[in-house]
Amino acid sequence: MASIQKSYEKGYRIYWRLYFSNGTYKEKYKTSRSRTILNELLHDIAKIEILSRRNELSQEDAVRAFHLKLLSKEELSLLGPNMQDPTDHYLHELRADFETKSKAESSTTHCHQANLAKANILDEAFKDTSLRSITPEHIEKFRADRKKTVTNTTINQDLKALRKYLDIAVNKGYIKENPARKVKLLREPKNRIPRCFYPDELKQFFKAIKNFKHFLHGDFGFIVRFLIYTGLRRSELCNLKPENIKLHLRQIHLLGKGQKARVVGINKSLIPELKRRIKNEYIIDHSIHPSSISRAFKVACRRINLPDALTLHSLRHTYISYLLQNGIPPKQVRELAGHFSLSITDRYTHALPSNKVIEDVLDFGQV
Repeated sequence: MASIQKSYEKGYRIYWRLYFSNGTYKEKYKTSRSRTILNELLHDIAKIEILSRRNELSQEDAVRAFHLKLLSKEELSLLGPNMQDPTDHYLHELRADFETKSKAESSTTHCHQANLAKANILDEAFKDTSLRSITPEHIEKFRADRKKTVTNTTINQDLKALRKYLDIAVNKGYIKENPARKVKLLREPKNRIPRCFYPDELKQFFKAIKNFKHFLHGDFGFIVRFLIYTGLRRSELCNLKPENIKLHLRQIHLLGKGQKARVVGINKSLIPELKRRIKNEYIIDHSIHPSSISRAFKVACRRINLPDALTLHSLRHTYISYLLQNGIPPKQVRELAGHFSLSITDRYTHALPSNKVIEDVLDFGQV
């Protein structure tokens, strides 16, 4: 049985046996001056020893052992005819595992679809590069190419997806460590004040909204009112079902970004429409894609001659900013918005214009 022993020459060693399909075995040693390193390998080595003795060692286990440098190519071939040379594996081979992981971790169908779009970009970018050949330098080059057409935020999302992809490769033993985790995320704008609707813009927008009642299968008016009164993200609304709506409590219970659970109140003006919509499978027509809502909103704003700076997400910004302006504590607003930290919520404290000038409290007399 594999165990760690004291070695006077090399510090510590694991003594174990590797059993081959022809009935023979080989005594092996893994040495290190660090007992901690050997402790990390002991589970893998014990597993290989037991499974090889039973002749139950899978190709995946053998490949992992090979990349951990516990087996040589010659030993791999002696384990059985089905053990293939594991040297060259490619990103696209991990696609099924990536999709399974994404589906489990994504809070909405649309988040999952966004991850798959990232996977398509990565598969194409690294299609000719084996996993063992992907280095931090390769990833830096990919990032530099992307920077010509997309923002730092988008590039960081690419890198996060690649990290998840290559974590799977590490777990399978195709590579020893994840090179994407050695590449730092790019700096993103952190202190930009969110653009929300100003009072005159809100009046102008809702006065003209009846002109767009045919947008989004007739759901446009309800969608924009719902988003501004609840602060939900577009993808959260698209996946909202009747079971999320608790009319007797006037509450919406949902899982939002990052699988974060939260409860949002229902404004009285939304109740009549919701009573009708909870009879359907989804609160809005499920064929409506989040990007379609953004496009319809942009078209409406242009026809009303509202500033280009206003986007669909401005409805969420407006919800948060008006709550803060009306004295709702930032900690409570953070929970309603589903923010991960209070620092994000704090950005909204100056989003609305004010005619108050704080410096007016100063009075130093006439100099």
